[in-house]
Amino acid sequence: MTTLRIILGDQLDTNISSLDGLNVEKDIILMCEVWDEATYVKHHKKKIAFLFSAMRHFAKVSEQKI
Repeated sequence: MTTLRIILGDQLDTNISSLDGLNVEKDIILMCEVWDEATYVKHHKKKIAFLFSAMRHFAKVSEQKI
């Protein structure tokens, strides 16, 4: 059975509990850059860019580790 595993922008760690028991052949990892989530409270534009960049980097590095 396929399991959807969600990773939020503040959970960029391969040791988080939502990845426990991950089946790399069946499970789906979802990570979204949600503009509304990043802007519902005023943040500096560089902070938002840094967060989205960190998410992209995590996704790329995690592919190799997981």
